[in-house]
Amino acid sequence: MVRASRPGPVLVAFLGVGTVLILGALDYVTGPELGFFVFYFAPVILLAWYASYWFAIAMSFACAVTWLGVDLLSQHSYVHPAFRYWNTLIRLASFLMIAHFASEVRALLMAERELTVRLQETIATVRQLKGLLPICASCKRIRNDKGYWEQIEGYVRDRSEAEFSHSLCPECTRKLYPSIADDVLRDEPGNAGPQGDRAGEPEKG
Repeated sequence: MVRASRPGPVLVAFLGVGTVLILGALDYVTGPELGFFVFYFAPVILLAWYASYWFAIAMSFACAVTWLGVDLLSQHSYVHPAFRYWNTLIRLASFLMIAHFASEVRALLMAERELTVRLQETIATVRQLKGLLPICASCKRIRNDKGYWEQIEGYVRDRSEAEFSHSLCPECTRKLYPSIADDVLRDEPGNAGPQGDRAGEPEKG
């Protein structure tokens, strides 16, 4: 399944600016009696989701400035001129909070998606180690999915997080190095040699 490509941040920024201009025009035509405040959230969320956090912050300021400009052009009267700028700051704070929350939600969703992909890859890897493994009865190599024979250490290491360290078991030590096997294995528990089990038995009188 081919996933549709995400729009670039520049294109999203142009769409956001166009949306703000349209909202500003509607705000100016309808006057202060009919508010479009909540619709300014749309371009902020758009840039937070498809562009970046700082694009959304810039759009928040653009929305606040646009609303202030429309309010000035419409000559909306206030009891005190400072109220206009207070309302602008309140709207700016709202836009900034929306930008922050939208960016946080997007980051959490992206992290969850990445974790899901990694989990699926891990499950797929674990599943590869199940079932029948064709192994040579002589050299103990395993035939992989491509039909090549490889060492069992490499096969398991490529499909899991296991690492191998090589040593010799007591039987192979005695087989390969019979002259020094007893000395090598003497200090290892349970590997005292062929006569180790009877070393501590009392002598029969």
